[in-house]
Amino acid sequence: MDWNPGNTPEVDMSVRESIDPDSSLWSWLAFDLWFYRTRRSLSLAQTAQIVRVARGTVSNWEAGRLRPSDPYMAILDKAWDTGGHFQRLLHYARSGHDPDWFAQYIQYESSAKVLKIYHGKSVPVPVQTPEYGKALLLSGGQARESDREVGVRQRRQEILTKRDPPYIWIILDEDVLERPVGTRSTMEAQLGYLLQVDELPHVSVRCILRSAGAHPGLDGAFQILDLGGRQISYAGAQLAGRLIEAGDEVASLAIHFDQLGALALSRDDSRKLIEKVRESYL
Repeated sequence: MDWNPGNTPEVDMSVRESIDPDSSLWSWLAFDLWFYRTRRSLSLAQTAQIVRVARGTVSNWEAGRLRPSDPYMAILDKAWDTGGHFQRLLHYARSGHDPDWFAQYIQYESSAKVLKIYHGKSVPVPVQTPEYGKALLLSGGQARESDREVGVRQRRQEILTKRDPPYIWIILDEDVLERPVGTRSTMEAQLGYLLQVDELPHVSVRCILRSAGAHPGLDGAFQILDLGGRQISYAGAQLAGRLIEAGDEVASLAIHFDQLGALALSRDDSRKLIEKVRESYL
């Protein structure tokens, strides 16, 4: 389908004005989906017919609220004779650093069916107490933002108790338990909370002893989310994490998590370790 001056383009000014194609590759993709469509004087519904999705799906692509997948971009490239433009943009958006990655990650986390988390330095956000989280932020020099950030983290923890919660598998290094964050009472309460959430039927907390030596998690924390037939991952970094939505990296991290699981103590032995360390903070 090509340029059709007989149709009136459907223009959402608020969307067009809010998407800055210079801000990230994902925003560029969203903007170009709108730009190429309106240049052809096509409505959202007409474009939806081309790729065989709902009108709202196309609208969400253009607004940056939903990220498209390869088959749909291939259809548009063929229909609009773009020379593979959208497929290339999608490829580089996935592999590059996205300044807005965290907002997208939060959406994924809230709808995940399974969440696998490895942390070697600190207790991960979904199972932090407010006091531990605030102490961790203060240690990183984020005093001004700590109260607001703790509130954000607490809202993320709602996945633990929502009506249809995800399965959450957590693997921690022994160092996480023994590294003081905040006061002794903060650590005692945090380890007690780990034991509490581990009692939930959809949560498992396991630990890797220091004596296990070098292992695949030493490069940094990472998380794997199963969205129901599709896996994405997040890899931690010093100043900013990276959301990985496709490719061999997701599969490699999934293998690393399985390798870490093979090194970890059993669930019962992990509880005994957490209880032992907790007693040292009393």
